[in-house]
Amino acid sequence: MSKRARARVLVGTGLAVILWGVLGFTTASLGGPPEELRFANRRSYTEVKRAAHSAFVPFVLRAGAGLALLLFGARLAGLAEDEPEG
Repeated sequence: MSKRARARVLVGTGLAVILWGVLGFTTASLGGPPEELRFANRRSYTEVKRAAHSAFVPFVLRAGAGLALLLFGARLAGLAEDEPEG
């Protein structure tokens, strides 16, 4: 596998991990998929705040890992461009 192919895989994986972190944080903040969209079934501010606070650390870890993979893949792609083909 060439450096360029590895770089593409790392960038794609990094983007997927960042998306996983964002969707996980959003789902935790929303309280899961809505079953009945009625005003009477709403969550209180305190419930949403607690859910968002408890989901923040996993979000930061996932997003940080995804960003690290993405940046490492971009650096590897830059190094692959500098190498002569052959």
